[in-house]
Amino acid sequence: MSWEQRNADFCKAQTEAQMAYIEAERMVAKLQDENDRLRELVDELWSLAYGYVPHESELDTARDMMRELGVEA
Repeated sequence: MSWEQRNADFCKAQTEAQMAYIEAERMVAKLQDENDRLRELVDELWSLAYGYVPHESELDTARDMMRELGVEA
C-alpha cells in the first residue's frame, strides 16, 4: 500500500471518528435535556402523589409535560 493511500485511509478514518464524536455530543445534549424534563415531571408528580392539591393549570402543565415525553396522560 502506498504512502498516499495510507494517508487517505487515515484521513478518512479520522473524519469518521470526528463525525461519530460530534453525533455522540449531540445525543448527550439531547439526553440531558430529556433528563431535565423528566426530573421536572417527577417533581410535579411527586407533589400530586403525596396530597398536594394542585391548581388546574398545574395539572395541565403536568399533562403537557407527560405528553411531550410520550406518556399517555
